[in-house]
Amino acid sequence: MESLLGPEKVYSRARLVLPALAVMATLVVSSHFSGQPAAPDVVGFDKVAHFFVFGLLGTLLFRAVRMEFRSHGRWMVAYAAVLAYAGADEVLQYFNPERSFDPWDWVADGTGSLLAIMLYRGWPWYRKLLEYKFSPRLAK
Repeated sequence: MESLLGPEKVYSRARLVLPALAVMATLVVSSHFSGQPAAPDVVGFDKVAHFFVFGLLGTLLFRAVRMEFRSHGRWMVAYAAVLAYAGADEVLQYFNPERSFDPWDWVADGTGSLLAIMLYRGWPWYRKLLEYKFSPRLAK
């Protein structure tokens, strides 16, 4: 049942944690910049961006949690971590006079992360696509 193996059986701990930390650091830095980030002038685009960026973060955190792959605890820990981080990010934006606090961003963050975690957890073909090794040298 290779499709039920978690990535922690294949990759080192650092290989799983560092990408999540990199995304989190990027988000903190972007929250501290003055003004709004550059984005297309499309209504609701920021919510779509939040949905996908925090979906990525949810997937990365789910991969990094060391619990039984199919356990409810694993996805709940990853999801709770994303919600807490997203809430903290919105609070940081509240204190930046050139950014805005928007609870709907937090909703988009949570929705995107939950969907991404459930897709990665439940669909082996999707997980296999995301775990594809482009080069044997990059495998571990």
